[in-house]
Amino acid sequence: MTTRKDVRRLIKQTRHKDASLRALAALELGEVGSKYPKRALGNVVPTLRKILNDSDSDVITSAREALGDIRSAYLEEQEKMKRMGGGKFKMK
Repeated sequence: MTTRKDVRRLIKQTRHKDASLRALAALELGEVGSKYPKRALGNVVPTLRKILNDSDSDVITSAREALGDIRSAYLEEQEKMKRMGGGKFKMK
């Protein structure tokens, strides 16, 4: 289970001086975000979108992969909800 402290630590690492650490943090944020796609919309996705403006191409690639993973997990969750019949109150 990932805690808020872990996510905050990863977000801080995305601002590190070393580009390889920024890229690694972006990939880890993608893994966390794909586990919890709705929660990721709050602070993980905006952080990854900021990273897309980075000067290092490896960091940008990692951020793109992470955003793609989160997006596919989110769409999969939405599709699952549609198949179940919608919201919280379903009739039996």
